[in-house]
Amino acid sequence: MSTQQETAVVSLLKSKGWTQKTSALIDSLTDVPAKHYLHKTRFATKNQPQEVDIACGLGKDVVLAMECKVTNDETNSVKRINDVLKKAKAWQDHWGSFVRTAALLQGVIGYKDVHRLLEAGVEVFWSHNLADFGEWIDTNTKP
Repeated sequence: MSTQQETAVVSLLKSKGWTQKTSALIDSLTDVPAKHYLHKTRFATKNQPQEVDIACGLGKDVVLAMECKVTNDETNSVKRINDVLKKAKAWQDHWGSFVRTAALLQGVIGYKDVHRLLEAGVEVFWSHNLADFGEWIDTNTKP
């Protein structure tokens, strides 16, 4: 199911004229220019690189790290959200505000887990309303 989410995000980006780059370790934010994306790639961090589902260049050396998460129950939801939060912290510690984290969620997600993401500054989107992400990406991409 997360593969379907990733495919939907990639299709949305392509429909908006974004260009896919070959996945490689991102160790400089210039690796992801505005309106470019990498699918299944890794960001350098202070310790070990962290994989990201989709990295989107927002311009001005800012990159969105999009994690796609599907869960069928609240217990599994905790694991999925913890994974996003762990990665978001590693990216924040290494890159500061130049890497923004987002989660595309689907399934049964506990309210408290969504709240934890929002408190950590993670942008939250839902698979059933991908248009919200499309609007957000248009608003937050700078040349």
